[in-house]
Amino acid sequence: MKQWNHVDSLMVSAGEEVLRRIGDAGYEAYWVGGCVRDEVMGRPVHDMDIATSARPEMVTQLFERCIPTGLQHGTVTVLIQKQAFEVTTFRKETEYEDHRRPASVEFVDAVLEDLKRRDFTMNAMAMDLEGQLIDPFHGREDIKAGLIRCVGEADERFEEDALRMFRAIRFASVFGFTPVLSTWRALLRNRDKMGFIAIERIRAEFEKILYGPDPLRGLELLRRSGLLEYSRVPLGPVQIQTELLRKLPLLPAEPVQLRLSLLVQGLGIDTQAVLDLLKRWTFSNREAEGTASLTRFDQELMDQFHAVSSMSAQEREESLRRSWILLQLTYGKDTAGLWISRMKVLLGSSKTDGSSSLISLELLEILEAWHSSIPVHQVRELAVKGNEVLEGISRPGGPWLGSLMKKLLYAVAAGDISNNKEALLNEVKRTVNLNET
Repeated sequence: MKQWNHVDSLMVSAGEEVLRRIGDAGYEAYWVGGCVRDEVMGRPVHDMDIATSARPEMVTQLFERCIPTGLQHGTVTVLIQKQAFEVTTFRKETEYEDHRRPASVEFVDAVLEDLKRRDFTMNAMAMDLEGQLIDPFHGREDIKAGLIRCVGEADERFEEDALRMFRAIRFASVFGFTPVLSTWRALLRNRDKMGFIAIERIRAEFEKILYGPDPLRGLELLRRSGLLEYSRVPLGPVQIQTELLRKLPLLPAEPVQLRLSLLVQGLGIDTQAVLDLLKRWTFSNREAEGTASLTRFDQELMDQFHAVSSMSAQEREESLRRSWILLQLTYGKDTAGLWISRMKVLLGSSKTDGSSSLISLELLEILEAWHSSIPVHQVRELAVKGNEVLEGISRPGGPWLGSLMKKLLYAVAAGDISNNKEALLNEVKRTVNLNET
């Protein structure tokens, strides 16, 4: 019997119990799909899907805790021993709607028929309770050879679900595999069908490429295939900066803003267009706004570096210090910290790019010291409140007050004024008197 070597033992024990109960009831049951593929490849297995000849209503009778995840497709989630397993009845799809989803499914009794409907040979394997591998399409051989091959006719598989074309590139990128020629040619013939696929589904696959071990391979295959140009949100004309893109794998996958910001800059996306583009690509507000802030922070800081290049050393450092403080107040301490983290990686690279060539490790250390030394970042952190300012100068409120409070915030952050009530109120009076004269 083959042992699972890349799965948590508690998950294996619970999965075996599911297969055993279904088998004892007179039905067939197998582990299928990604878990079998990853075990064959020696990769960590994070979840285990199960296929069975038992109908969904029978599965729900065999287990105390079930969730009707997708009854229309024959899927029930079984909860057992603090583990969750998607258990799906053997099925074959009939016709597909809009190259995205089956119009209906037909339950069948044989696992072979079920495996025929899957996308690639490496995902069309099953394993029984005794550890016997069922591999009718030679998926294990393709894994050993590093090949991505559609099950059956590639044109039919892509006609059924156009997202499979993007998945082929994702697997090629993450696993370092190569699509066989017949699969690649079918992808090129069918790429116009990407327009039928919801951008959310494409974005999910794209993220797995971007945050995977070799995003450059995926990006190159996307470029060669032209898939993105046929999606609902094409990138449009880009100006690829190869040196930046080559550094993508050097950055950690989390937080996502690190690689995502370098990607959009490496593609030459205008900083003002980044937020809208990422939202249209259905990235979360946090990811989209964080990435847009990071790219704008970088661009504005680089502009400052160029602006002070002709100054004396002393003037240049003070001007940069004040520019840094203003940017950190504008975009936040977290964004400034992410920029520093990203720049450390860029400077650590053997090759320079247009931004890092302006910055030395010595200067980066100075920027990092400024980053940590700024005492306040929000108006609410000031030792004086807006109503106290109004009382101190006996004036009614108005839009001017918000502007004044921001000036006080900057003055405290830059070290021009101490953050105490008396000093701040004196500065308020001085400012008001200057404006009146």
